[in-house]
Amino acid sequence: MSRILTDAQRLKFRLLERGLTISPEASLVLRDATDDRQLTPADYASTSGIILRLEDDVWVNAPIAEYNPNFVGDTPFTLKVVGEEGLLVDGGDLSSVAQFWLPPRYHGEADTAGTPFNRFVFTHADRVRLAPVQGCAMACKFCNVPYQDRYDTKPIESMLAAVRVALDDPIQPARHMLISGGTPRMEDVPYLREVYRRVLVAFPDIDIDIMMAPVEGLLDVQELADLGIHELSINLEIFSPRTARSLMPQKFRQGIDTYLGFIEQAATVLGPGRVRSMLMVGLEPSEDTLEGVRAIIDNGGVPVLSPFRPDPSTPLHDRKPALFGELEAVFLRAERIADQAGTILGPTCLPCTHNTLTLKSTDSYQAAVYLHPLPAMV
Repeated sequence: MSRILTDAQRLKFRLLERGLTISPEASLVLRDATDDRQLTPADYASTSGIILRLEDDVWVNAPIAEYNPNFVGDTPFTLKVVGEEGLLVDGGDLSSVAQFWLPPRYHGEADTAGTPFNRFVFTHADRVRLAPVQGCAMACKFCNVPYQDRYDTKPIESMLAAVRVALDDPIQPARHMLISGGTPRMEDVPYLREVYRRVLVAFPDIDIDIMMAPVEGLLDVQELADLGIHELSINLEIFSPRTARSLMPQKFRQGIDTYLGFIEQAATVLGPGRVRSMLMVGLEPSEDTLEGVRAIIDNGGVPVLSPFRPDPSTPLHDRKPALFGELEAVFLRAERIADQAGTILGPTCLPCTHNTLTLKSTDSYQAAVYLHPLPAMV
């Protein structure tokens, strides 16, 4: 049976479509709480908003006009101050008490050589993302990375030092890690394999995930398992062949069967629940996205739904996000598909659901839980 959404859950889908404004009073509260640090973990398109925890344990990355003036304009939703500096997202017919995620101190700081730590790492919620490859060997039209960053690889020792800074941050210490970033050129595959090895060896006591396309020779799943990898994310992103050919031609040429086959192989090695695959909602017909959900599950993976957010630097900057009704409908149908298959939509880490169409499970035996201490909030 499909769940009945609470007001806070419905509000998440509306914020993902429309974004919000921050009232002058709320802006003062946030600036004071952050010592004027950047309010958002604006690392890539889907993290360009402020992270909020709403009622019912609902996490959302709410777009704001500072980073998305292309579609956040006449939004009816405002972050306001109520009571003794409490926060409320108000949209008239929908509202929710909110908590604001505090950005870590190292955001905006630099190492002793003057290189910003954010060249290497960014913290989102309770997870630090490490990006070894700047730019990308692929050029997907919905992703800001190939359009903003010239291709380069980064020094391993500097990255390891930056990870330590993120893990030891005095305000918002990262609790787990994702290694992602751009897809490497073939000549840089050995370099990235060495990055994976060095990071996994250097930080054996935290959960480390890798998100990457199945580039030939790059991801040795058994080797990564032996090194202690926690999860892999092999993202389909778009399931429709026609849409994929238009918006992500390099991934299209790799072929959907390459991705599904790799997911199946990796799930066989790592075991249930440890291989995810993300699909974007709003770039292809909903039925194609749902077929992708079924295909991921059938091949042993955990589907993750990510709402398309048009980045101003990409060719799709004028395309609007999916309407909240579509986001709700796709989520509910996908959740039902997953439930019937005995699985759930990922990710299971609640703070990491801020930029996905994921809600806390209604079933106790499948309930998403806090895997780590709650992030610092205000």
